[in-house]
Amino acid sequence: MLLSNVINAPAPRAAAPKPPAPQAPGKDEVFSYNPQDRLVMTTETKVIPNVRPGDMGPATDHVMLREQLEKVNDQYVYGNDDPRQNSALAFASAANTINSFLEVFPEKVKWAFKYDKLLVRPNCGEDFNANYKRESGTVNFYMKEDPVRHAHVHSGASGDIVSHEVGHALLDAIRPEYMNAWGPEPGAFHEAFGDMMSIHMALRDDRVVQELVKQTGGDLSKPNLVSHMAEELGTGVNNSPGERKTGGPYLRDANNSFKWEDPSKLPDEKGTPDKLGWGKHSFSRVWTGAHFDLLKAMVSERREAGMDPSQAVKESNQELFKMLAHMILESPHGKFSYRDMAVAFIQSDKMHNEGKRAELIQKVFTERNILPADLPTELLERDEASRRAVANARLFQSDQTPSFETVPVVLGPSLGQFSGAVVDVPTGLDEGLFKSDHLQSSTEADIARLVKAGKIRYNDPHYKMKDADVYNPKGEPYEGVVTWQDGQMKIERLHISC
Repeated sequence: MLLSNVINAPAPRAAAPKPPAPQAPGKDEVFSYNPQDRLVMTTETKVIPNVRPGDMGPATDHVMLREQLEKVNDQYVYGNDDPRQNSALAFASAANTINSFLEVFPEKVKWAFKYDKLLVRPNCGEDFNANYKRESGTVNFYMKEDPVRHAHVHSGASGDIVSHEVGHALLDAIRPEYMNAWGPEPGAFHEAFGDMMSIHMALRDDRVVQELVKQTGGDLSKPNLVSHMAEELGTGVNNSPGERKTGGPYLRDANNSFKWEDPSKLPDEKGTPDKLGWGKHSFSRVWTGAHFDLLKAMVSERREAGMDPSQAVKESNQELFKMLAHMILESPHGKFSYRDMAVAFIQSDKMHNEGKRAELIQKVFTERNILPADLPTELLERDEASRRAVANARLFQSDQTPSFETVPVVLGPSLGQFSGAVVDVPTGLDEGLFKSDHLQSSTEADIARLVKAGKIRYNDPHYKMKDADVYNPKGEPYEGVVTWQDGQMKIERLHISC
């Protein structure tokens, strides 16, 4: 064959790409379901729409169970003594939480991890705990025996706990920079968001509303099953020697009176049932309490207008759930404080709710010391054009996963063995770069606080991390770990939320 013929010959036609195999159509399936936990409410059933067989287990468009379940009488419904019930409960609660949030959130949500479905892992070992891990795209649930009740406590069997962990995944999808921040308030808000999701999901269930009204008559300031979260797990913690006590038969209580204090000046990480700590689980109680105050006020307003207590609770819950979704849509990008988020809450109400609740939001968050009494009015105004300008300025990677800007901070000599390490700090495109002196000092203070609490892991340059290395000797996940790049020490954020 002549060379000229080879050059001029038409290129072989590329094979047409094969179309993706069609997904099996989903169908409505009945699962064991409990909007609370077994200590509070009997397990019944719930229909989960659009369920199909997944690679590992039952799946919807957004979530999949990492366990194959065999149906009983053509349903995923099992008795209390059947271990499959725990898996069915975890999956049903996760799917229901995601479906419910997508009903009220006005934009498309794409996970912060590389997979297309959140993976539910219902049997991850022995602990009074649960967590969300971004890198693996999983929500993970554990089991441990209550030594007094002699009952196995499965965190995935609690609707409260599953909604909380799925809440972490949802917020991470919308604002991935929050899990990259080092200050105490973004982490605490992440925990509060999980608790807010637990509250709203519980109140979407008629059985919960009926029991709530029976307990309180519609006065949500009284102790109740909705403000008390994760009762079975909290009771197990309280019954176990050596565990930190929670203050009641629950893990946390949204009916609280905590007021904002500067977390950088709080001496203790975990606090006590009656005293704030700077740690995210303790400090989250301030925001969760304020959010529950809004719900209480809205229910009271409807009851005073003559509405039936059950209807007042349902309508108030749905209204506040939408307000929460709009707040996250308008929430700050990058590092933020509770004050920043409260301002965004008022702005979002003015933009999406005609400002109907703006005055109430400001009142409640001022009473909680989150907002100052002399808040400038101009901070509360934000129009749609400015919001869209911020949204369009966000960076997007090739796979359309939202990205964010960071500023590298080199830690000074006061950080001991961590001195000289580079820490990337997320910044908001809508708030400009922080002043370098403030960014430097605040980042060093944040890292020093975490180092003192044993939340930063040091690694030698050639050490390769193992899976178990993400937990400190107390069994708690580290917030950050040392890595090395071309001889430069870095502290990288671990993306684990409990």
